Amino acid sequence: MIYTLSMFNTGQITLPKSWRGKYKTTKFVAEETKDGLLIKPLIKDETVYYEDEKSFGIYCEKGLDIEKIKAAIKRMDG
Repeated sequence: MIYTLSMFNTGQITLPKSWRGKYKTTKFVAEETKDGLLIKPLIKDETVYYEDEKSFGIYCEKGLDIEKIKAAIKRMDG
């Protein structure tokens, strides 16, 4: 089902109640794709890594293995 979402002046959007109930999480990942924005639930203990030409980021609710952090930094250093 497709829903129309409204954005508040703070940049927040509200997900439909049926989606919030279906995915037992309060964390979501938003990704820009060639088709637009893709919003996905963040599954517990899932690690999210992103990078572009200017920056990178890592998110993991339970912490992250230091070797993964060092590898990400090494990739950014070239």
